[in-house]
Order: sequence, then structure tokens, then C-alpha cells
Amino acid sequence: MNRDISLISCAGSLPENQLSISCEKIPSNVFSAGNLPPSGHRQLWRLNKKENITRLIENSLVTALQQINMNVKELDSIIVNLVWPGNILYEEIILLARALNISCPVIPVSLGTAGGMTALELGWNQFASKNCNNVAVIAACNYAHWFSPDDPVRSLLSDGAACAILSREPGMHLVHSHTIQTYNYAPLQFDVHGEYIKYTKESGEFIFKHLPETIYDCCYQLCREAGKEISDIRYFHIYDPTHWVREVSENALKVDGGKIFTIFDKYGSLGPAQNLFALMELGSKEYISENDLVVLFGFGPSATATSILLRWSNIPFSIQNVQVD
Repeated sequence: MNRDISLISCAGSLPENQLSISCEKIPSNVFSAGNLPPSGHRQLWRLNKKENITRLIENSLVTALQQINMNVKELDSIIVNLVWPGNILYEEIILLARALNISCPVIPVSLGTAGGMTALELGWNQFASKNCNNVAVIAACNYAHWFSPDDPVRSLLSDGAACAILSREPGMHLVHSHTIQTYNYAPLQFDVHGEYIKYTKESGEFIFKHLPETIYDCCYQLCREAGKEISDIRYFHIYDPTHWVREVSENALKVDGGKIFTIFDKYGSLGPAQNLFALMELGSKEYISENDLVVLFGFGPSATATSILLRWSNIPFSIQNVQVD
């Protein structure tokens, strides 16, 4: 894998529709942990129509490029992960390509919530070609709309899109990545009518029981292969689609809780876009310094888990609320 590739710009797009949820008043769901009850409030961001995710994707791409005075004609490829596309043709990508008159290859990645980090890894791999200079990686989520309106899991879910630009130019250096399989976790299922997606209580319990081992294995192997120790990492963002991930990650990695960065209370679960939103939130903090090491860990049950090591550098970031509905 090319060692001279950097992330040079990142932008996120959220719908204007914001919900504030009192955690004490919501019913438990299949991901609830009885010994780690939620507290306080969380913010969720929702589209009225799941089809409008294309507008958020477009805005994040255009903004990420504008921040570094680039346009789509300078991209050699675009990698897109969406949870979930409306159909097998990934019609959202077709609409995006038409709207922006995109001529470079646009490659879909279908790997659930793990797809954001997989897309970043795949985007990095594009630079194996000497003719590749700039790649856009997009991760987006509209999966609240794929769950039944009365499913308590919806109280965790938001809609949004994020875009990262990778380049041979200097920026936030991509150091190493490591991927493991999560085939032993239960997959999502359709309900009896085939209309909505659901998790079973047993699959939620399995995640709570086995996720710590997955976090440790993936992050430890990443650091070992990169010649680093867990203690060398300034911040970890562990994919946090629910409130208890921070404490579980702290215990799994045996690090101080201050090293586990979480955004769940502010954004809910943005699926595959979660890690990129966390990276942008880290950029707004004063307590991260040039050359600090950061690990992003993405996870999808019955798919993969991918951890990526980055060397921090200040680059353009922005998160916008977009009127799309």
C-alpha cells in the first residue's frame, strides 16, 4: 500500500431536521446494555425522505473539493458507501454523476456500516496506479428509514453524508490499515412482511458480548503492524452507534477514557459516515496536536471491521446543515 498518501480535506452534510431525545424516556432496544443505561440527551438528524440522501452526498463532495480549490474534473475516482442504496443499481450514484457531470469512475462499496472505513481503504489502494493523484471517498447513511417506525432502534439513528479527499499532496498522513472478518456476528434480517430491516435481541446481545474482543484484535494488530503500541495513540474513535461503546472500548484497549473519542450524543449513529464525522469533530478540538496518532475503527456485523491509523495534521474541515426536504 502506498505510504505517501494523505487525507487533505473533509466535509460533512446533515439535514436541517434535528431531534433532541431524552434518553431516560425512550424504550430499550436490542442494543441496550442493562448495566450501562443511557442518560442525558442525544441529538438525531433526519431526512423526511430517504431518497434525499443524494443531496447530502452531493453537498459533502462539492464542499470538500471547494475547501481545497478543486473540482470534480480533477478526481481520478470516487468511492461511495451508502447504507442503504434504494436498489441494486445504486441509483443514488447515477443521480450524483449526472448532477455533477462526473466523468471519472464511481465505485460503490456495499458493506453495511463497515463500508465507510472499507471505502477509505479502497480509496487509498487506488494510488497503486502512478496515474492516480486524487480520490474522493464518500460515506453516507439514511438507514433510519429502513427500520419500522415503531422499532426502538430508530431512536439511535441519524441521516448524513461525509466526504474525504485523498491525495499525494501533504495532509493528514495515512499510515496503516488492518481489516478482520466479522462473519460470526448475526446479519440483519427482514421482518415477516419483507418491508423493514430488523435486529434480533440475540444478535444485539452477541454484539455487546463480543465487540470488545473485535475492537482489541483489530486495533492491536493495526498498531503492531505499524510498529506502534496502543499507548502511542492519542485518540481512538471506535464506531459508536450506541452510548455504551466508549466504556466498552476503554476496557477493551486498557486506555484512559479520555483517549476514546465519541460523538454519539451529538449525532446519534451515522452508520458508515460516523468515523469521518468523528475525525472532523476532533479537528475542532484544541487538545489535538500536529503529528498526533489517531485510530479510526469501523465495524459492521457479519461483514468486516477495519482500523486505520492516521498521523494528524490540520486540514480543512466543515460540517453543514443542508435544506433538502
